Amino acid sequence: MQVLAATMLLACCSCSSTAVSQAPTSQNAGSQTAPLPSETARSAYDFVNSIGVSAQLNYFDTSYGNFPLVERELQSIGIRHLRVGAHLQGADYNALLYGRWSKLASLGIRYNVVVDPRSNLGTLAAPLLEEIDDLANGSIESFEGANEMDVSNIANWASIDRNYQASLYQSVQGMVDTGPISVIGPSMAMAGDGATLGDISQDMNYGNLHPYPAGQVPSVIFPQQPKLAQSVSASLPVIITETGYHNALNDHRDQPGVSEAAAAKYIPRVFLEDFSHDIFRTYLYEFMDEKPNPDLTDEQQHWGLLRADGSEKPAFAAMKNLISELSDANETANLGQLNYSVSNANAQTRHLLLQRSDGQFFLILWQDESSFDTKNQVDIANAPQPVTVTVNESVKSMTTYEPAVQAAPMNFYNGQNSIWVQVPDHPLVIQIALK
Repeated sequence: MQVLAATMLLACCSCSSTAVSQAPTSQNAGSQTAPLPSETARSAYDFVNSIGVSAQLNYFDTSYGNFPLVERELQSIGIRHLRVGAHLQGADYNALLYGRWSKLASLGIRYNVVVDPRSNLGTLAAPLLEEIDDLANGSIESFEGANEMDVSNIANWASIDRNYQASLYQSVQGMVDTGPISVIGPSMAMAGDGATLGDISQDMNYGNLHPYPAGQVPSVIFPQQPKLAQSVSASLPVIITETGYHNALNDHRDQPGVSEAAAAKYIPRVFLEDFSHDIFRTYLYEFMDEKPNPDLTDEQQHWGLLRADGSEKPAFAAMKNLISELSDANETANLGQLNYSVSNANAQTRHLLLQRSDGQFFLILWQDESSFDTKNQVDIANAPQPVTVTVNESVKSMTTYEPAVQAAPMNFYNGQNSIWVQVPDHPLVIQIALK
């Protein structure tokens, strides 16, 4: 992301157990309009495919036990990348668990599979991973190393982690008769613990981060957290395999919670910020609240996009609408440039420019403001920033959406190349069709 000094800040923007407390920094931008060079869009297809979510498909005694609900809601929201854990027990268990994986794979879902030395898998080897991939009907796109060994209370966790990751990488390299499968490094609960593990980038294709904003704005993790990941994965691209916000407002033991209304603003911004900062993929933790906890006293039961009774939270609708607006059946072969300007943007105005394969551009604007006061536990009513968006090309139409508010368009502008809009603290999507 870069800063356009005269008119706007470009969006350039991660939980598990890494809570981040520092405030985000911004560079001031003036309010006057200045000529802007054309900007090359990024792929809407790639953005949608950067969206993933953790799903505990083997937690049969939780809300995940209602598999028809899981299947229906995953199909509805449009997320096609799941983070799951690998387990092997008996024939009946394997048929049940991997039958679910295969059923969801028929919807186009692909899996990042966590393997761990503390699991029941035994010694890693290519045939073992091939067995898991066969059970999953060839739907695995990546294997991920051990989960947060740094908080395992195992004295020699770092050496175990290093050896296990090397074994994982060698095993994946030895797999035959499979599609391309990537290897993601092990996760740290605290990113700074990666210095103890050291550089093992030779045993992975992607680095790993678990940066939770701890109730703050999604951008708070940049640039510090990705820099910390480099101690393990060097210059490799990074995947955030856990991040998110919980809604247990009466649990004050760990990370602050946020309201469901604030999560509906923050969670779409998580994916926009991460993609803007070249995070290859982000997996939200998690898809569903696992068990009922109506008094909101247990954060472990309130990380989901769905409540434990299967009802959809506002964040579910916000993500469903955003994905629907940007979804593309094909990758864009040749990404185009758009010559445009945004006047009167303030220091918190972020943006991301995307393009679909049909040629239409999508300019996404949002304010990098706190939407929830975690100390007083109240939503913050931020005034939207009024700006003028001018496209210096021949415009057929512009259509505005606010996915956190509704699925239907907010406004339609026919033949106008300049529109006045108000940028809120959640995504404003401007669909731009050129003549």
